[in-house]
Amino acid sequence: MTYAFDRRQFLRSSLTGVGTCALMGGCGGAASITVGAAVATTPEPVPLPLPLWVPARDDAIRAVATKNSFLSQNGNLPGWEQSFGKIVDDFSGGVFNPYWGPMGAMVFHGGGHAATFDNSVVILDMNDLTFKRLSDPTPSKEGKNWLFTTGETQGLDPAFDSLHCEYGNGQPGAGHSYDTLSIVPPSDGGAALGSLVRVASFAVHVNASANTGWAHRFDFTSTTMREGQWTRWSVNGPSNYLFPGACSAYDSIRKRIWWIAGLSSAPPFVRYLDVATRQQREIGFASASGLAPAADPDSTTLRHHARLDILVLTCTVQQKVVLAFLRCGQAEQGWTLAPLSQTIAANAGSAHGFDWVPESGKFVLLTDADNSTLYDITPPAALGSAWSVVRRPLAAAAIPSARVIGKRWSYVPALQSFIWMASSTSAVVAYRP
Repeated sequence: MTYAFDRRQFLRSSLTGVGTCALMGGCGGAASITVGAAVATTPEPVPLPLPLWVPARDDAIRAVATKNSFLSQNGNLPGWEQSFGKIVDDFSGGVFNPYWGPMGAMVFHGGGHAATFDNSVVILDMNDLTFKRLSDPTPSKEGKNWLFTTGETQGLDPAFDSLHCEYGNGQPGAGHSYDTLSIVPPSDGGAALGSLVRVASFAVHVNASANTGWAHRFDFTSTTMREGQWTRWSVNGPSNYLFPGACSAYDSIRKRIWWIAGLSSAPPFVRYLDVATRQQREIGFASASGLAPAADPDSTTLRHHARLDILVLTCTVQQKVVLAFLRCGQAEQGWTLAPLSQTIAANAGSAHGFDWVPESGKFVLLTDADNSTLYDITPPAALGSAWSVVRRPLAAAAIPSARVIGKRWSYVPALQSFIWMASSTSAVVAYRP
């Protein structure tokens, strides 16, 4: 599909805790438990052995032989059977869930305007390297197609709830997920294996391209689940600055999901969804100097760095990677550009794979303008100083890339590797940083 400028204009004008410690084999020494008058010392958890398919050395890439394909999980939604892959391929991201068994799972969910009405949740289970569909796609009213497959347009399905962007059975409609997906840990109120939260919805339904600030939640209850259901989760939903192109990050300190949308419109605040109260809130900036970079919205990704307690935003401005950070404890100060020690090229409008490697104290970034290389980015002690950038050419072939990435480029502590799938038809690859 060609993404022309008039399509963008149409879209814009329309209405880690206990589990992480276990995966990493402990968080700094043996634990002491007082039993009566005695003190019992529990042994440090033994790290899981790395599977044989994990790259054997640093800076190595290896294709992962999965037992089936993403497309094998097609739910065959009537009229949209051929569009299942657009859950990944059309302005949609994903997020890694570290609580799905010992090795975790990559979660895929998306679709939306001019893509697909299929709102399925699909995972790549890293424990057995199998793709699994965990929910059924919602059919339209009375099981009819959402619009004629001959190309003749219709109005909205009468059952579609435009305010909450939900289909007739209460499930959120397929939308461009960008970087809006987050995982709430079990220890913070998530389900037994974590909960997927879509903090807002964008470009839902072909004939509406509707946006909403109401959040939805999908619980991972067991590794045998197959018919999961979404629930509307926030108790309110903001209605302004809801332009397609958004990013989010889970803050394990404050138990909230930070998010921002409409980056090129420079919203004068940052939003968050509070996990305890389920309220959508916003913090206004004290000065216009705190505005986020006026970048292409589709290019955004967001991460929370717990040790530094900052949000790190990546985006594309004038074909360059731009980083900005926000101090979460002083959010009213807004965003500060992070000076980089060297320029990183980016294709116009494209997002970047970006995640933190705690063992080595660095971020690793993937850009589709230079995908035969990865970049190590290290924050300085004084955040306003230059952030170190080290370019690492790959010995093997280039990594397949995508325009929108979300959190599909994720570091998996239990595997000591990044896991990445660029498209619904591309291979899954592992990179050992």
